[in-house]
Amino acid sequence: MFVKNINIFFVLTKMGIYDSGRIFGIKMYNFNDDDYDNILFEEIYIDFMNNKEKKKAYLFYNELNNKKEIRFQYYTECSSSYGEGTFFTWYPMSLNVFLEKFNV
Repeated sequence: MFVKNINIFFVLTKMGIYDSGRIFGIKMYNFNDDDYDNILFEEIYIDFMNNKEKKKAYLFYNELNNKKEIRFQYYTECSSSYGEGTFFTWYPMSLNVFLEKFNV
């Protein structure tokens, strides 16, 4: 669960955590009245998302009535500058990047 006022991108980059850019999952969410996230769509895969999986996410987004408040995150492999190895985490994604990567 995410709280609306926390900027996760700022926190991750300040901690020396960098994403690989490879997409293993996608999450679409908005915020309800009490400022907690309301997950609308979430999929995580063992391997990189293929075009069929990306199309499924895009079609879900395309069917939403109110797209104004939708936010995106992708599940990706990350590394740390503190020598902690690689790990997976959710990373923020803009609407423009979502449309570029998922409008297959």
